[in-house]
Amino acid sequence: MFVRKKEKKNGKTAVQVVESYRRGDKVNQKIVRHVGQAVNEKEIEVLMNLGKAIIEEIKEERQPSLPLFKPEKLIDKKEQKAEVEDDVLLKNLKEEQRVNDGIGDVFGRLYTDLGFDNIIKGTRKDKEWNAILKACVISRLANPVSKRRTASLLERDFGIRIPLEKIYRMMDHLAENEMIVKKHIEKTTLSLFRKKVEVLFFDVTTLYFESFEPDDLRKSGFSKDNKVNETQIMLALVTTNRGMPVTYKIFPGNTYEGNTLLDMVSELKQSYDVEKVTIVADRAMFTEKNLQDMEKNDFNYVVAAKLKTLRKDLKKQILNSALENKEVDGDKNWINEFEYKGRRLIVNYSNDRAKKDSKDRKRLIDRLQKKVRHNKINIKDLISNRGSKEFISIKGGSATLNEEKIAASACWDGLHGIITNNLSEKSEELLSRYRSLWQIEEAFRVSKHDLRMRPIYHWTESRIKAHISICFIAYTIIKQALYRLSVQKNMDISFERLRNELLHVQSSILVDQTTKNKYILPSKVTVAQRKIYKAFDLTRSDTPYKLI
Repeated sequence: MFVRKKEKKNGKTAVQVVESYRRGDKVNQKIVRHVGQAVNEKEIEVLMNLGKAIIEEIKEERQPSLPLFKPEKLIDKKEQKAEVEDDVLLKNLKEEQRVNDGIGDVFGRLYTDLGFDNIIKGTRKDKEWNAILKACVISRLANPVSKRRTASLLERDFGIRIPLEKIYRMMDHLAENEMIVKKHIEKTTLSLFRKKVEVLFFDVTTLYFESFEPDDLRKSGFSKDNKVNETQIMLALVTTNRGMPVTYKIFPGNTYEGNTLLDMVSELKQSYDVEKVTIVADRAMFTEKNLQDMEKNDFNYVVAAKLKTLRKDLKKQILNSALENKEVDGDKNWINEFEYKGRRLIVNYSNDRAKKDSKDRKRLIDRLQKKVRHNKINIKDLISNRGSKEFISIKGGSATLNEEKIAASACWDGLHGIITNNLSEKSEELLSRYRSLWQIEEAFRVSKHDLRMRPIYHWTESRIKAHISICFIAYTIIKQALYRLSVQKNMDISFERLRNELLHVQSSILVDQTTKNKYILPSKVTVAQRKIYKAFDLTRSDTPYKLI
């Protein structure tokens, strides 16, 4: 905010308090207060000084009161309770505000227990920025929305007043501490397993923006969310076999996902005894360069193989083996091993997978059949996905179904393979490790849907990094909370259910219109809510009490 002088057509000078704000890529200004109009220099000076005083007053009003997760703190009362008098007249009571206690109590306790209270370091206001970060993380756990909407919901649901510009300034400081965030997330995860982790899962996803203008980080590329035109970034994630987050890295949106693994391997080597760790990754990482890089860095690995891209003689061996097993065992599941450049190629057949492959292919072909006119398909009518192109031949501006390609595809139904340099463990154990890769896919689902990591509404690199850091701190708290409930209370529940239970732990602040006394009316505590509170060494009473 600043004080501005503006010449008017009537010859007078207007003095205004003006505030800058950003809308998209443009910086605009809005008038916060009209101070007055002056006719000479002396009056201008007086109004300018008054404008500066108004700015200080506004800033004072906007200062956040942090943290305010307790109703006692919300109305500036000491945490002292007294029994409600019997002569309180209900007709005199009026609800002044209703606040959520559960999210702040449980996730706030866990946030502190995990040591996130001092993530931002090196500023003169570390305490304030860390308090704002905590509020933003807990708000994202409760109701993930844009930062602008977060500022209003914090006040409505938790009684926390934080100006939007302060949230943005906190994010700039958070971006400078990105490496501290990543290292701390890794530390909290390793603390659960006594710093011994044998399996690390690796995968990537894309996060899109509501923007079409690229820059050095936001690029157009292959979108996993089918957002063809929007810019995006690529996010690589490493988790344990329980889906606990270890680290992450951001790449430009046009990065080929197979090229992300080496950077992550280099980072992981600094933190782990690599001889005891196996990296598990999907088939996008199946390139000779990636395999050689992991071997060069002494990592064991289990990577999904692209069977149809292998050399012809090896593909022939696999299909012959499939025919032999089918003749002997019919549609029973089986596992075979082959040699691949000094590595183990483990191929397994699943009858359930075969049925799914056949069903998926039939669906694509049925869609293509609807486009057929006189045994030809207009190219403009082709389904816009790569799967359908596998079954057509294009000639003279038209496409036709290729029965040979369809039959060739059917030969691979039910077959899946992994490549590994682990020469000692059994095939079944290695396949089991790969099948657990769903844990990292679940991590992406929670981050994208439950925490709404995307779309991203920020456009500067520092704000983008800060947004991702906030989401991953929130995701770490989710996994830690679910892990603690599972271990201590044998509660295997989803985050959605946990959040729903905590959102219904509320308190109403009631004021007596006659005496002006204030009372707290807690919501009823359910069995599940009480169990959750006990897991975090918290107590919750549903008995009303008076604030004194």
